[in-house]
Order: sequence, then C-alpha cells, then structure tokens
Amino acid sequence: MKKRIRLTLQRLIENLFAGTFSSYMNALHGLEFDELRQYQPGDDCKAIDWKATAKTGRLHVRMKFVDKRVTIMFVIDKSRSEKFGSFIHTKEEVQAAILSLLVHAASEAGNEIGFLTFTDRVENFMQPKAGEKEALIKVRTILSETPSGSYTDFHVAFTFLNEKILQPALVFILSDFLAPYNYEQSMKTLSYFHEVIPVIISDRMETTLPYARGFLTVQDMETGVIKPLDISTAHEKFLPYMILLRKLNIDHISLFTDEDEELWVKKISEFFDRRIRRGGRRRR
Repeated sequence: MKKRIRLTLQRLIENLFAGTFSSYMNALHGLEFDELRQYQPGDDCKAIDWKATAKTGRLHVRMKFVDKRVTIMFVIDKSRSEKFGSFIHTKEEVQAAILSLLVHAASEAGNEIGFLTFTDRVENFMQPKAGEKEALIKVRTILSETPSGSYTDFHVAFTFLNEKILQPALVFILSDFLAPYNYEQSMKTLSYFHEVIPVIISDRMETTLPYARGFLTVQDMETGVIKPLDISTAHEKFLPYMILLRKLNIDHISLFTDEDEELWVKKISEFFDRRIRRGGRRRR
C-alpha cells in the first residue's frame, strides 16, 4: 500500500503540473540527454553540440528531457493542541507518521522537498531541496524540535510561504485546523498560486458531544484556560475552515486519532486516486 502511495503521488504531481512543463528543452538544464538534431532558428546557441557539428558540417543541438520534478512543501502545525489525544494516538503522533510517509514517497521520486513549521510564529523554514536521505534527516529534526510558541496562527504561516515560494508547488498542510479564523485571504492567495492539500488530523472528542442541555468544563490546550462550554449551542457552531475549503474548492484528507496506520494509508491512497481520475489543477 505504501508503494502505491508513492506511485499515485507521483502520478498526481504529473497531472497537477502537466501544463507547467514542455515536452523537451534544448538548453543546458534538462534532466538527461535525449538526442541530437539539426539546429533550428530560435534554438539556444548554448545547446549546440560542436563535435557533432564538426563531424557533419551542419549545426546540431543536444536535446534533453525536461526536468519534471516539482517543489513540495510540508507545512506543519507545532502548536500545543497537537499534543491532544483521547484515543489510541495523539494528533502529534498521527502527524509524525503521515509526515514520514509522505516525505518518503515524495523524495524517492527526486522532487524538491521543503518544510515550514509554525505555531503563532514561523518556527523553522527549510528551503526545498532534492535528496531522499537529506529530506528524512530533516523530518527527524522537525519531529524532535521544541517550538517556542504555543498557539496557532495560519495567517503568519501562509503569508510567509506566499513570500518565499514563488514557483507553483504542491503544499501539504498538516494540522488540526483549530485556530483563530484570520487566514481567509492568505489561504486564498496560497491556493491560487499553489496546489494545496490540507491533511486535517482530529480527535473525535473535540467535535462529538452528547445532544443534551447543560455545560461541560473544558480546558484549551493552547492557552490553558479552563471554562464552561454550553453543549446545546456548541452543536450549532460549524467549523469555519470547512466552509472556507468548500469556498476555495480545496479537497482535504481527514484523519483521526482513533484510527490505525493502515486506515490512514488507505485514505491517503484513495484521495490520490480520486484526484488523478479527476485530472489537473482546479481553477480557483
């Protein structure tokens, strides 16, 4: 199943960014040598093969396959709420398992992998680079680092990423999406220039409440504040990020702390399959 994720992820990348690439390029920056052909008006002079030109008496250029690797960014929520878990795993543990799985699948195909960790500030930014071994080392660093912030601010992370990543990229956002709703415009900008895939990691205790009247005493994981929660009105509140994702036409993957790794892998694989069947990037 994990091998299938690697293959479907690479097919998804090719489908999403098919329009970004040409079939060939006759410059010095291709992925690998393909063939020689006679010079045509408009060809780059730097691509002329002088040995073939000398042998044949006619100008020849070296054709190379275009480099179809893409930039993949992993945006990772390191706020305190990720440490919550009322079932088998904490959200942080699910996040670690999924991050390792996706990075391994993405880097194996030679894509450039970058990382952004955040709380209410940017905690760490690692420039996109190719190399499976280096990417997995960075994952271990990210999982072991202690954040300086406790809260969640998506606007800070999205604004930073919009300024740093200027070429079309595939952006995975790993978070529970429990945050102040101040990021509509910055997420809209991010999804306009990049293909965004939120991986929403939730605990059912956060959203499953009994249909009853009364109050529960709850504690905010990020602020530490203990306060009463009116159960009857809590059911009426719809999660704002779900409305935004629908509005921006963004698909997402939903994972839960009471599920096992086999189910997570199955959900991710099926998500990639659906996206491949649908075809290229959605128009925003």
